[in-house]
Amino acid sequence: MKIRPGFLFRFMVLSVIALAVLVMGFENGYSAFGYNYLKQREYDKAIQSFVMANNYSGLGLTYLKRKMYQDAEEAFRLVNDKKGLGLVYLQKHEHNRALEYFKSVEDYAGVGLVLCSQHKYKEALEEMKKQSDFTAAAHAYMGMGQYRKAIQLFESANDYSGLGLAYLSKGDREKARECFERNLDYSGLGLVALRNGNFKQAREYFQKENDVQGLGLLALNRGHYTLAIKYFLEANDKSGIGKAYFKMGNYALAKQYFMEANDYDALGDMYFSLRGFDKAFVCFEKVGNKVKALQCLREKKDPAAASAYAEQAIQAGEMVPELRLQLGEIYRSEKKFDLAETQFRVVMQMEEMEEDGLLYLGRLQFDTGKYSEALTTFQSLLSKYPDTRYAVDVQISLKTIKTLAGLIEKNKNQSEL
Repeated sequence: MKIRPGFLFRFMVLSVIALAVLVMGFENGYSAFGYNYLKQREYDKAIQSFVMANNYSGLGLTYLKRKMYQDAEEAFRLVNDKKGLGLVYLQKHEHNRALEYFKSVEDYAGVGLVLCSQHKYKEALEEMKKQSDFTAAAHAYMGMGQYRKAIQLFESANDYSGLGLAYLSKGDREKARECFERNLDYSGLGLVALRNGNFKQAREYFQKENDVQGLGLLALNRGHYTLAIKYFLEANDKSGIGKAYFKMGNYALAKQYFMEANDYDALGDMYFSLRGFDKAFVCFEKVGNKVKALQCLREKKDPAAASAYAEQAIQAGEMVPELRLQLGEIYRSEKKFDLAETQFRVVMQMEEMEEDGLLYLGRLQFDTGKYSEALTTFQSLLSKYPDTRYAVDVQISLKTIKTLAGLIEKNKNQSEL
C-alpha cells in the first residue's frame, strides 16, 4: 500500500500545472506556450517560453519536472512562490520545510500530501477537508488501503492516472493499463509493463515519456545496477541510487544516499533485509510506517510487545486494516485462534479490505481443521471477488480441502465396516 513518493509529487505538479494554465495561460501568450510545452514534456521549449514571459513560477515547475531542484528553488524564490517552494521540499523529502510553505499560503492539499508521504493519512484527510481536492484525498485513502474510496475520488476528479495508480496498487494490472492508456500516461504504462515482466515494452514507454527515473527502475529490476545509477543520477533520484548500491551490497553508500534523500522508509527496508530490526524499527517509526514497524517487532519474536504495539497503533487510527491483519497473525502464531478470528472478521467488515479479511479467515479455518467453514469462506471470496489477486492460492486451497474431505469420508466409511 505504500505510495511511491515520485507518483505523489508527479500528480501534485500536474495539478498545479493544470491550474496555472487555467489562471495564467490566456494572460500571457508565451506563458500559455510554456505550459503547453511543459504538459507535452518539451522542456527546452518550455524554458524558452517562460524566459520570454518572465514567468519564474513556470520556470520553477519545469526545473522541478527535470529534478533540477536548486534551479527550481531559485526560480520560485525570485517571485516568492511559496507553493512552488513547498513542492521542491516535498520532492526532496524535507517535510517540515514543505509544510511551512504550504501552510503559509493555506494550501491544504499540499499539506495533506506531505502528511501522506509521512504515512499520516488520517491527519492528511483532516487537512484536506479545508480544501476540496479529490485527487489529494484519494492518495490518503490509498495509503490507508481504502482503494474503493480512492477510486471513487479519482473518478470524481476525472484523474485517470490516479485511477491507474489505484488499480495497480490493488493488483489489477489490466484496469490500471486501461486508465493509463486513457490518459496517455506512458510512465504508468511502463510500470504496468514492468510489473508484467515485459521489459522491452516498459523501456519503450519510459523512453516515450522521457522518464529517466522509470528507466532507472527498469535497469534496477533487471540487475543492471551501474546503468540504474546512471539514470538515477540524471533524474537526481538519490533514493534510487541508494537502492542500486544496496543491491550491489555497498551498504555504506546506500545508507548515505538514503539519508541525503531523507528516505527513511527505504533505509528501514535495508536494515530489515539485513536483520537489523532495531534500526529498521527506528526508521519506520520516523516516517510513521506503523505496519513495517510492527513487522520488525514480529521478527524479533516478541509477540507480547508486537501485539501491544499493534493495539496502540490501531487506537491511533492509522493503517488500521493492515495492522489488524498482522495482529490476527500474531494471535494465530500464539495459537489464540479465537482472538485471531475476531481480528480477521473485523477486517471483513471494512468494505475496502473485505477481500483480504476473507482470505486470512479462510486460512485460519483451514489451519485449524475447520475444512467445511474454510470451504465456505473461500467460495464466498471467489463469488464476491471473481477477479481477486488471490484466485490462484484460493483455488489450490479449495482443491486441497476437497481432497482432504474425500480422504476423511473414505476413512470414516472404512472404520464403519
